[in-house]
Amino acid sequence: MSRSSFRLLAARCLAAVTTVVVLAGCANHGAALIRTQPDGAEVVNLSDDTVLGVTPVKVWWREGTEKRKFVNIRVQKEGYRDKTSSFWVTLRHASKEAALDEPQFVEIKLDKTDE
Repeated sequence: MSRSSFRLLAARCLAAVTTVVVLAGCANHGAALIRTQPDGAEVVNLSDDTVLGVTPVKVWWREGTEKRKFVNIRVQKEGYRDKTSSFWVTLRHASKEAALDEPQFVEIKLDKTDE
């Protein structure tokens, strides 16, 4: 291999490695699949009181340069005690679609009211 061919190959390899490192640094999407026992509970984000959905529900987050996000939720269902839960979501995906394809699992057991 000639010296110029070697330099060209080395430059291409360096460019490929740099691209991988840069894209990995942009991974800032994460998702959670929230389930309750029983299903059908409303999930509320306690940071802003928005309803995230009814279980089972997949929820997606995106943050600038953060690698994880702390989430605090309340689940509520008629005939069951409200329950709060907190968890960290790892923001390791480069896209919303990738995050939703590989969500973290959060499972919450609800207790019946004493009525």
